[in-house]
Amino acid sequence: MRGIRSLLAFVLPTLLGILLMLACMPLGRRRAINITVPAVTWLGHYLAGIRLAVVGDSSALSLRPAVFVINHQSGTDPIIVARLLRRDITGVAKTSLRRHPLLGPLLRLAGAAFVDREAGTGSAALQPALKRLQQGYGIVIAAEGRRSPDGRLLPFRPGALWLAREAGVPIIPIVLHNSRAILAPGALLMRPGTVAVTVLPPIPGDVLAAGSVWLDDLEKRFVRCLDAGHPGLGGDASGMGSSRH
Repeated sequence: MRGIRSLLAFVLPTLLGILLMLACMPLGRRRAINITVPAVTWLGHYLAGIRLAVVGDSSALSLRPAVFVINHQSGTDPIIVARLLRRDITGVAKTSLRRHPLLGPLLRLAGAAFVDREAGTGSAALQPALKRLQQGYGIVIAAEGRRSPDGRLLPFRPGALWLAREAGVPIIPIVLHNSRAILAPGALLMRPGTVAVTVLPPIPGDVLAAGSVWLDDLEKRFVRCLDAGHPGLGGDASGMGSSRH
């Protein structure tokens, strides 16, 4: 039963998303995204049994344009963050997803910026994401550049800071405490549950432009938040904090 539910939670929202985006594209990409994302993410969360416990500066989730920076624990992270943000958003995705039979078409329709991991996250690779920020979108980017194999933070990459500085927009850190409990790397089946989320205060664009915040400063904000845990789950919601091997 759990296997069927997991399959439906992955396939049905993705198919719905492709159909809705195609149907709404004559209205413009932005309108199509704003119609599609709430519907798709609601269905995905309902089928997977995902609930969100959000604390912190929730008003920051409505800022546009902005760079929303997450720590990446699970394959469910994109739909979790999309459910939080809902409108005028797109993301940065690895190039291999462009060829995915289901996710590829949906990501292309949503204007995702595909980045080759081997080429890094330099200015050339991130130009599509910068263009979206200049168009007024919010961009979601995983600070570590890839999913953590065990939930612990990996070293942060500079792409998010570069994007925000170039576009003159704020960074909003979104800390995912325990999304790995829903779908761990390598797992095939989702587990219903509550994902603990902390929205940290925005880092204003002028502060970033002045060079007052660097990569290790951003990383430390995540470390402190993960080590402090989440009030809704008690203690460290991930069960391991931010420690690295």
